Amino acid sequence: MNKQELVAVLSKKTNLPKTKCDLFLNTFKDTILEVCNKGGEIVLRDFGKFTLKERNPRKYLNPQTKRYYMASSKRFVSFKSFASLAKGLN
Repeated sequence: MNKQELVAVLSKKTNLPKTKCDLFLNTFKDTILEVCNKGGEIVLRDFGKFTLKERNPRKYLNPQTKRYYMASSKRFVSFKSFASLAKGLN
């Protein structure tokens, strides 16, 4: 499911216009990035937790050239779902 399909489903389930659902998703994403960039985390009960993580620099091998390269460190947002969310799948 892509973003447009998600917006359409949310709009249908909530009887809100697609523009408001799209605005909500954009605001939600921006808020997650803002909080995580400040070193915080977002915990949504019965859903999951968004946190900022950083991957250390590392060496990797290019299989075509057989040469090693150095990848720089990388920051990313991590999501860990809670068990209650997984229970809904089984």
